[in-house]
Amino acid sequence: MAAPTTSMIRWSPWETSLPQLPIAAFFFIIILLFVLKKFIVGDALDYQKNPAKFLLLKSCSSGSSIFDINLAGRNMTVMTGTCHDDTCASSKSSCPHRELLKQAMTLPERILSARDAVADVGFLYTLGANNVYRGTDFHKRCIKDYMNENGDFNGGLLNALRESYRVVIEAERFKQQQAGDNSISVDDLLNLVRLATLRAIVVELLGGSFLRCSICTNNFLDEFMILQDSIEAATAAAAVLPAWISVPLILKPVERRRKKLQKDIQERIRWAWQQDYGEIGPWLLKFRQQCDDGSLTLEVASEFVVGLLFAAAKNPAIASAQTLLFLILRGTDEHKSKVQTEAEQLAISSHSSSQPKRDTSTIPMSALRQSCYETLRLTSHSIGALRKVKEEVVLGSGTSHAYKLCPRQVVAVSHIVPSLDQRLWGEDADKYIPSREEWTVERARPDEYKFSTFSQGHHRCPGQSLALQIMELTISILLVDYEVTLQQKKEMVPGVCFERATIAQRKGNVPIYIRSR
Repeated sequence: MAAPTTSMIRWSPWETSLPQLPIAAFFFIIILLFVLKKFIVGDALDYQKNPAKFLLLKSCSSGSSIFDINLAGRNMTVMTGTCHDDTCASSKSSCPHRELLKQAMTLPERILSARDAVADVGFLYTLGANNVYRGTDFHKRCIKDYMNENGDFNGGLLNALRESYRVVIEAERFKQQQAGDNSISVDDLLNLVRLATLRAIVVELLGGSFLRCSICTNNFLDEFMILQDSIEAATAAAAVLPAWISVPLILKPVERRRKKLQKDIQERIRWAWQQDYGEIGPWLLKFRQQCDDGSLTLEVASEFVVGLLFAAAKNPAIASAQTLLFLILRGTDEHKSKVQTEAEQLAISSHSSSQPKRDTSTIPMSALRQSCYETLRLTSHSIGALRKVKEEVVLGSGTSHAYKLCPRQVVAVSHIVPSLDQRLWGEDADKYIPSREEWTVERARPDEYKFSTFSQGHHRCPGQSLALQIMELTISILLVDYEVTLQQKKEMVPGVCFERATIAQRKGNVPIYIRSR
């Protein structure tokens, strides 16, 4: 028998089906990754990179004021109230795209539920069921009563803020062992303003005795700021992760931290109620009245404290710091000079405990308030005003722009898209220009759909007036009482970041030097 040739025994990878398995597996993995990205991860990664840019591009590419996004299985219909139709005068109140948004935001809770929507995105765990389902109405009453009592100018809040900055800065000076006339280094301007604002809100609305509780050993302000950051981080993470991952690994741990802090809050409330009447803030007085008549328990009151402070302190504090930064980084010398003069006048007003109420919507807007509004426009939430559809409804029924909303559908409003829309604000929409006619000319004042930072409709932010007060008073204090200097060159200051579920923050710390004047 002839010996076999080498060609007969040589193994050729191209002559068998075995090597096709790795190739098939490769294509299978590619297809699997595509499916995961398209249907499971969806838009989550793109959204997380830059929420504002993603939503602007999505709005432009869809050519519509309503479009869908998928955040890791959380399908959401986003409404902007803007359009890309050259024939549509989108800056006018009659724009059909804006009318759709108006109709959606004024539908009753039984049709579009804000409470169910925020519960689904994680607040049921991070802030608690009482804050989600009862807290909004309670918070509205508290803030409304407070604002009605104090009017447009609040000397008590100004003094509380001024004292808080003194305490916070002196504590930092003590750590650094610096003399009183020397500048001190602060790692982050935003954190400084957050801490001082939180302390002022606690003192003004809960009372000084709440902080001075002699039987509590923890530092309440530090603990609450940690909780705030935890809630914020958890909300951002849960938005781009499936619920079966986010609930046990992200939301539940925050819930445990909140409940632990609430026990400390209960002890502080009990202790504060035993102190002098003058040391008890209006919120604690309201809690005691309702606990006495049986309409509220101390456990629920402690949860309300978390919700009230979360709503009243962080966003106004971030917006205050951002206003100062925009003024330093982008303000003209002329505008800075006007703001400085107004800040000095406002600081002097602290010697008057109260001033008559005035309708700020019909008087010329101050340069200081112009700075606040322009900053709020450029840092407004990427997504907010969440609603969950409870009953089928057709928006714009009978028109060419009709849009049907189905039960269980989640609807959200993007506040940053109209804020940066060139059709609404001009070609310089992304520029900081506090002298815009929208802020300087009364007839040009934007409505709540063009400037939507404080949301719209039934759930428009009840704390708008309080937030603007905090911003103006904070800027006045930092300009008049202190000298604030950036440690970095202007071009090195971290840019604006929309990743968190708050007013836009910064991509990194903003270190400063600060000293008393």
